[in-house]
Amino acid sequence: MEIFYTVMLLIIATVTANMVYPHFPLIPQAFYQIFAGMLLSMLPIYNHFTLEPEMFMLIIIAPLMFHDGQNIDTHELRKHISSTMSMSVLLAIITVIIMGYISHAIIPSIPLALTFALSAIVTPTDSVAVSSITNNVEMPENVMGMLERESLFNDASGLVAFSLALGAFTTGTFSIGLGINNFLFVFFGGLLIGLILGILLIWLRIRLVRNGMDSTSVIVPFDIISPFAIYLIAEHFGCSGILAVVAAGVLRSAFSKQIRLSNTSLQLVSRSTWNIVTSILNGFVFVLLGVSIPTVLYDIKKDSMPDLPKYILLSILLYIVMIGLRYVWVKFSFANIHSKAHDHNKNAIISALSGIHGTITLSMAFSIPFTLNNAPFPYRNAIVFISTVIIILSLLIPAIVLPMILPNNEVDIDPDEFNKCKRQTVHYATKKLIENNPIQQTDAHIVAATLSSQYSNRRPSNKKFRKIMREANAVEINSIQKLVDENKLNVQIANRYVRGLVWQAQRNRQFSFYIVIFAIKHLNHLIARKFKNNYHYKTNYNNQKQAFQKVENYGYESVMQFLSKDHNDEDQMAINAVKHSYNFRHKRLNDNGSADKQNELFIQAFQYEYNYVQEQSGLGNIDSTMAEELYKQISIDQLIYMQQNTDGREK
Repeated sequence: MEIFYTVMLLIIATVTANMVYPHFPLIPQAFYQIFAGMLLSMLPIYNHFTLEPEMFMLIIIAPLMFHDGQNIDTHELRKHISSTMSMSVLLAIITVIIMGYISHAIIPSIPLALTFALSAIVTPTDSVAVSSITNNVEMPENVMGMLERESLFNDASGLVAFSLALGAFTTGTFSIGLGINNFLFVFFGGLLIGLILGILLIWLRIRLVRNGMDSTSVIVPFDIISPFAIYLIAEHFGCSGILAVVAAGVLRSAFSKQIRLSNTSLQLVSRSTWNIVTSILNGFVFVLLGVSIPTVLYDIKKDSMPDLPKYILLSILLYIVMIGLRYVWVKFSFANIHSKAHDHNKNAIISALSGIHGTITLSMAFSIPFTLNNAPFPYRNAIVFISTVIIILSLLIPAIVLPMILPNNEVDIDPDEFNKCKRQTVHYATKKLIENNPIQQTDAHIVAATLSSQYSNRRPSNKKFRKIMREANAVEINSIQKLVDENKLNVQIANRYVRGLVWQAQRNRQFSFYIVIFAIKHLNHLIARKFKNNYHYKTNYNNQKQAFQKVENYGYESVMQFLSKDHNDEDQMAINAVKHSYNFRHKRLNDNGSADKQNELFIQAFQYEYNYVQEQSGLGNIDSTMAEELYKQISIDQLIYMQQNTDGREK
């Protein structure tokens, strides 16, 4: 039960921090999560909390890196592969070597192998932390792309370098040749295993979909457990599990077209599930950091209080050295980020400051053993403390400096203008839907009415609703009268149907009259039950029902044509309510299993909305910011519909 309470409290802390952040967005979200973790550390269950590195890497880092890999732009990765490797491998190795010697020079009592281990711990960058810190500023796309690509691979560089340095210290021996061979085996072995398993899992997923096993209850869990399986297999063979999940994720991105052959609802549910999972795991990282800080402070005070100023000074110096190395690397184009000449220096500064540390650094620091040869591991608390200070500095400095040199990315959009564009978008989509589906007019009208509910969440006034309903009834009655005049409809059937419409109208106006009609209907129902075995009664009833359905279909189409004409925006809510009333009646009387047809029309309508926004944006009638907001709204509407449809099918 203790594990259950621990996880639940971490989730609650993460969600609480995420709830507070929108109210005070000037402070990056990561700091709220760290603070929530520090509050958790006051509970007895978290006293002297220590992170389990292996579980942390498996449960949190593996799915996050897999998700980052499958969302990377493979075209951009191929285009910038040399710069990516330069930043994530070559720069990482040089940083470890330089900072290792600097650390040993400042604190000679720490063995050189351990200073290399410390340098390897603080070298990897974290794109998740970058996104959290830069959420309120407009990062240059080329810089952000470089940071995302770099973080995919430099984690493995840091882990391998850390493993070599720690092994050299614990065994007392180190061979350059053996170290290089081990590095190549772990690095490229992880990539190879990831590619092999990635191909196997993609093939298996496609086979499941093609064999009809494409329900969310099968495919979504399959996708979620994939990174855990890949990581464990790669680690079992002594290779980098992190690089394996990254390679498999990148491969999924490359085969995204084949994977997207599954139905749209599955794609949307899978995407939303991954977003939820990664959002919680990202929050876990910083909450765990907050939970760990009091333990780190307690340990360092207990063992190394006299050396505390020296450790803080070393932390600051190492952070400055890392910023300087990153600046030089980008400034002199050892890693080309394709900046324009006048932006090159600024982008180099941004790239240097954005080398934020988080998940992997925290994990490696806590993975140092507690004991060595039955004695406390030397300088463990010092290394963990220095790593924690560097993480905090790498979060704090960019949070202060970047908003000073980058524009704010918050864009104010006039709600009235947005609602106007939204109405125009939906109107265009529904109009095109009805025009292009003459054979499926009924289903098209039902879909159009549902989409029109996007106009507003307010309820229409009863006065306007009754007015438009009376007009719709009049249109329906006139259309039926036209059939009678043209001798296409029996007068008795027409009279009985029209009387039903009048009763319906009266029912909407007077509750007492509705009670009378309700009693008459149920009396007729009792009579029908009494004569249910009468063949002639059954035949007449069925014939009458078919005749009524034909009349209703004709009247329904006439009313929908009337309601689909251009009206004032003020009347649109009432029109939508009348459409809903007619659709409900029509669906009840004509239950012909048209759900699949409507699903296809919904997808078609959403595509019309996308086309309209794209067309108007290209013509310059709406700006790019408005277009982006409209795209987001269409995606949300589509996601909600698809999820509801999926839930309905599974039930």
